[in-house]
Parts: sequence; C-alpha cells; structure tokens
Amino acid sequence: MSPCRIYRNISWLARPAISTFWSSKLQPLAPRFQLSRRLFTSTGRHHSTGPSHDFSHEETSYEPVEDDQGFGRIGWSLKRRPGDGAEIAQVWISNARRANSVGSDLLRSLTKVLRQLASRDGLRVVVLSSETAASATATPTFCGGANVREMGAIRSSADARRFITAVHDACKALRDMPVLTVASIHGLTLGAGVELAASCDFRYATKISAFSMPEVALGIPSVVQARLLANIIGWQRTKEMVYFAKRIDAQTAADWGLVDHVYDTREDMDAARVELTTKTIANNGPQAMRAQKRLVKLWEETDLDTGVEAGIEEFASMWNDGGSEPQEYMRPFLQRR
Repeated sequence: MSPCRIYRNISWLARPAISTFWSSKLQPLAPRFQLSRRLFTSTGRHHSTGPSHDFSHEETSYEPVEDDQGFGRIGWSLKRRPGDGAEIAQVWISNARRANSVGSDLLRSLTKVLRQLASRDGLRVVVLSSETAASATATPTFCGGANVREMGAIRSSADARRFITAVHDACKALRDMPVLTVASIHGLTLGAGVELAASCDFRYATKISAFSMPEVALGIPSVVQARLLANIIGWQRTKEMVYFAKRIDAQTAADWGLVDHVYDTREDMDAARVELTTKTIANNGPQAMRAQKRLVKLWEETDLDTGVEAGIEEFASMWNDGGSEPQEYMRPFLQRR
C-alpha cells in the first residue's frame, strides 16, 4: 500500500501524532504537503474583547487522492483569530492537470473534509476554490465537472448510482455546512462544478469565468443539486442551461442571479472575499449566524407557516444559556445610548 493511501485512511485526529514520521516519507512524493500539528486544537466560542480582523494564524494540509484517473487532491487551510479562536476555512480542488474535474474518489475526499470542518465549534465561514494550472497560457478552470473517463467506464445502473451519489454527497456537505459558504470561482465551471457552486450561499467569479450544464450533450441528464438552479435563477433560465447545454459568461451569470458579483481579476476577487469573511461574517454573533443559516435553508425547503414557527424557536433558543451572546453583542449599542 502506498504512503498516499495509508495517509488517506488515517483519521484526522490520528494525523498530528504521526506527522513527523510521515512528513519525511511523503516529502519526495508530494512536496507541497504541509502536515499540521496544531490543526485540531480546541477553539473558543465567541469573542469577549471586541472584534479583530487579524486571522494571522494559518495551517494548511491536503487530503490526497490516488486512483486510476490520475492524481488529485483536496486541500484545505484554517486561518484562526487569536483570542477567540474564530476560524475561516478555505477548501480547494487541486486536479489542474485534468481541468479540476472531479471523480468519485476526489468527491468522497471533498465530502470528508467538509464534514470534518463542519464539526469545528470555532468555524465561521468556508470558502470553496480551486487551483489553476501553472502554465500562464492554460485556460483557467474552476471545475471541469464530473470525470468523463470514469463515467465512460460505468457499465451498470448500480455503478452509475454510486457515482452520482458521490456528487450529491459533496454538494450536500456544502449545503449542510452550519456556517456560510462562499464559492470563489476563477475560470470555466461545468456540470458538477456548477452544482458545487450552487450549493454554496454566495458565488463570486472573475470576468473570465463561464458556466455550463453540458450533460445532455454527453447522453446523461443534469441531476442532483442541479435542482437548486431553479431556486437561484428561475425555471426558464434553468431550462436554457440544462436543455441546451448553453454556456453563459460571468456577466450573464450575474445578470441571471447565479453569481453575486463579478471581478476583473482573481486578485480583486480574493481581496473582496477577505473583506467579506474577516470584517463582516466573522464579526457577527457566531451562534446567531448559525441559527440564521439553519433558518434560511429551512425557508428554502418548506412552507411559510413552518418557516415562521421555526424562526420563533430559533429566536428563543438564543436565551437557552441566559442570553450570553445577545447580551455581548447588544452591549455596544446600549452603551452608546
């Protein structure tokens, strides 16, 4: 068994204890691996000394994937704010040699990373992005969709079900994230890539990005979280995308509502994302944000009365511990009066 496969099967909690040993073993195979010793330290609940924009403590690691479709990785990093332990996570698809396409192994790895991040109490926001090819002449691709070579080898409905379930699980892990999620899109985004982006709360894109649901051109329907498109851009626009395999540019995607904002360059987009995550999202009440995330998801999936009743319960739940978070975050407003 290769070191990469051994590393993949080791639980997150076990990795820090063996990182010294495996760092020397993995270094010749994957020089960009950065094994973190402190990734799993405990974190605080919320701040008590006022918000800070300093997320200077950063840790990075990779979840390697090795299969017959080529080598790909899911990378992630955690930026932690000293004092209160608030965390911003970035997760990225790293399979640039195959246009960041996602096979079932890579999707399962993505799902695993997302579910592990979801369990962290200090987490405030998750950003989904991708690595681009090193060549300056290569066309950037956020995600080239599901791996066509792997789909081409499917010979039974059972295998097809397992494959598409892997796509669904990764999208669901994003959608079920208890904190806000942001897709940071640079380049062409196809099929499953659109579905991953649609599963996020917000979508930023550079002006060179483009979007398409090309499945029918490959003899298969657009499925699973493609259903979210109707909620985001409406039924008629969704029909244009899934019936005609239509490709739309970033500005059209923004006009339709698929993208929240278009930026000239990746650097501009990254700067805006940092502003949003460190100075806005991460400084709101963490439990209030999680309650709001639960409510918005419920509002999308249920009827008006159920959504209203759920809101009453979420509001009341903020005082389950006597209202420590509302009191803390209301105090500056009350003191100014």
